[in-house]
Amino acid sequence: MSRFQSLALGLLLLLGLAGILCAEKPKVLDPRLKLELIAEQPEIVTPIGITFDQHGDLLVIESHTHHRQPDYQGPPKDRIRRFADTNGDGKLDTWSTFYEGTESTMSILSAQDGSLYVATRMEVFRLRDTNDDQVADKREEIAHLETAGRYPHNGLAGLTIGPDGLLYFGLGENLGEPYTLVGSDGTKLSGGGEGGTIYHCNLDGSDLQLMATGVWNPFGMVFDPAGRLYMVDNDPDSRPPCRLLHIVPGGDYGYQFRYGRTGVHPLQAWNGELPGTLPMVAATGEAPSAVAWYHGQLWGTSWGDHRIETFRLGTNGASVQATFQTVVQGDHNFRPVDFAIAPDGSLYFTDWVDRSYPVHGKGRIWRLTWKDEPKSSQALPLSAAEKEASELRKSPTLSAFEYDDPFLHQAAVYGYAQQNIDMPRELWQELPTGAQRLGILEAYRWSYDTKQTDAPLHLLRAALHDRDDRVRIYAMRWIADLQDKDFLPQLKERLQSHTPSVREFPVLLSTISWLESGSVGGRNEILEQQTLANIIRDENQSTALRTLALKLIDPRSKQLTDDTLKALTLSVDTNLARQAIQVLYLRGGDFGEKVATDIALDTARDPQLRAMAIVGLSDHADVHQTALKKLAADDNAIVGREAKRTLRSETIADPTSPEKLDQWLTSIEGEADVEAGRRTFLSSKGGYCIRCHRYDGSGADVGPDLTYIGQRMTRKRLLESILQPSREIAPMYIPKVLLTDDGRLHVGYPITDPQVNEQRLFVDTAGKRFDLDPEAIEEERDSDKSIMPEGFQQVLTPEEMRDLIGFLMVTSNPK
Repeated sequence: MSRFQSLALGLLLLLGLAGILCAEKPKVLDPRLKLELIAEQPEIVTPIGITFDQHGDLLVIESHTHHRQPDYQGPPKDRIRRFADTNGDGKLDTWSTFYEGTESTMSILSAQDGSLYVATRMEVFRLRDTNDDQVADKREEIAHLETAGRYPHNGLAGLTIGPDGLLYFGLGENLGEPYTLVGSDGTKLSGGGEGGTIYHCNLDGSDLQLMATGVWNPFGMVFDPAGRLYMVDNDPDSRPPCRLLHIVPGGDYGYQFRYGRTGVHPLQAWNGELPGTLPMVAATGEAPSAVAWYHGQLWGTSWGDHRIETFRLGTNGASVQATFQTVVQGDHNFRPVDFAIAPDGSLYFTDWVDRSYPVHGKGRIWRLTWKDEPKSSQALPLSAAEKEASELRKSPTLSAFEYDDPFLHQAAVYGYAQQNIDMPRELWQELPTGAQRLGILEAYRWSYDTKQTDAPLHLLRAALHDRDDRVRIYAMRWIADLQDKDFLPQLKERLQSHTPSVREFPVLLSTISWLESGSVGGRNEILEQQTLANIIRDENQSTALRTLALKLIDPRSKQLTDDTLKALTLSVDTNLARQAIQVLYLRGGDFGEKVATDIALDTARDPQLRAMAIVGLSDHADVHQTALKKLAADDNAIVGREAKRTLRSETIADPTSPEKLDQWLTSIEGEADVEAGRRTFLSSKGGYCIRCHRYDGSGADVGPDLTYIGQRMTRKRLLESILQPSREIAPMYIPKVLLTDDGRLHVGYPITDPQVNEQRLFVDTAGKRFDLDPEAIEEERDSDKSIMPEGFQQVLTPEEMRDLIGFLMVTSNPK
């Protein structure tokens, strides 16, 4: 670990320690608010959903069936408990039972007409108290689920009524089981394996329609005053993080259960990574359970991180962005679930209390009030782009597909899908841009999902040969979803006859693997690595394809031998030889460093390859002093410069402050040496970016993929993100501060390894993995410091920074 990395880690630990140690009573972090306990066990136990009725009485779902154990002593079924003011003094004082008899009850919503909507795992229904005796006596079915799935909390949930007067609710991932959702008028919508979905219907359950897909478990939903629908997506543990989503008609948010539970499979997207999918508004705390609109902000509950959080909204094109803040923080016995806004304007919420999933006889209800009446907060108005998106859903144009804004592009997709689109293959192929061809293909997909139309197989066959890799990727994903094995020969032929793009290759391999096996993970990942190894070894394959396979293969793969890599370093193709040197470096070990030394000292080799080989010595520069000093005196300037940097052991004295961005921009002016920037990206004596980031297929997934960063960021913004990494942390990459039962504090970014099931895995600021026993974790918090270390101004000279940014800004055009 370098000096600046050690200093950064120390700072993280100190900051984490300050935030992680909290009192047993939940702590209110906003001084304007006051928290008070309203009720607790035995009066109320394992409370979930909560709402106020038209009389001002509090109604709470009391669970007695969620993972119920044989020795549980509570009532046999769930109940809706009423907390009422019986003496007129303005205080809730008496508990009674409003309704009972359900199982796996999830959500409750009070309607303006006095009725109550309830969602259980298997049904949505409406309750009425027709004789005003505070007991429900009329029950009407809204929708029910027909499926073999029975897991308690991945079925129906998340009730809200929109400004259009429709009822909205969600269906969780249902463990991928086939299902049919049936509305009150007999409307049937079927699916299975695609992940969670959002529906709407009339208040009586008629005219049931699919609104959006690609979520996990939609526990909480709410509309803001401007008419935007928000949802918190629970779960997939902490990598990738849970999401706050802006739900729009026809939206695909990327997750599909059929491709596993990690959320990071090549055929899944979690933040808009795949064509046709939409990004999140913000990451949320672990196991978010509810979202509410309250005093101009979104408020969320984080069951797993023991906190109440707020999201301050800002405009982001045709969607929104959010700034996260913790408002209430508790210890491991604080498990907030659902919100209800009281008639007096205070905020109530339920507390499951215990980490145990089975019902346990504990529970609390809390109330947040303002010490002084806060200023009225205005809702974020709709942006011009949001208004344009609304129009595009009614009157789409082909030109709208060209928008870089994914929500505007998607609005046009939805608009075309409503028009019963029917475009001949020849006309589709004549569309002038990949964005237009992609948009039409997406519109066909939404029609297929919602109107049970036939899949346009003629377009999918053509799309696999499209010149735009986004179109090819979308077609492969749809083919995989269809499990249409008739496409296997065409996909395999494409693998043999064409060199796919870097972002396309993993999707192509995964599509082939999925169609052949119908499963993910385990042996399929081994087979995919074997396929890559076979391509690398096959001298009849093009050097371009072999190079690409080298970029994507796990450097630690046992199916790729050291001798094979050494032979490839001798290739006459410079790109193939360079990639083999890079893989040996990432693999580590004495063998790779011996090969690197030989190449670096060979004056007959290309100077750029020799310099790349010197990078292979950077991890253990102290061991290779003799060779590096000889190389530092080399006649070739490229070689000499890289050797001198690798010998360097001291940080830069008196560097320019990271806050002086304009001064930095001036200092890095001039033409960048892109190849030197590549080596800076790789070298442990440079940026060492490769240990956490992926570029052009190679690297790690701890941080964001930087392959196309030059198309998403300006030069100034990229420089700022390097020098001030904690100024804005992307929602997918927030590290954790963890306190374990041995009193030790850890800082790391959570990662997923399908071969490790019982431990939780993390990466520290040096890019090194460590694991923790989940049972040993006493406290866990988000860090406000990036896992990316600070202090690069002490490590990289202005010239090296110029070259690094020049390398990152030179990206291939995906269109």
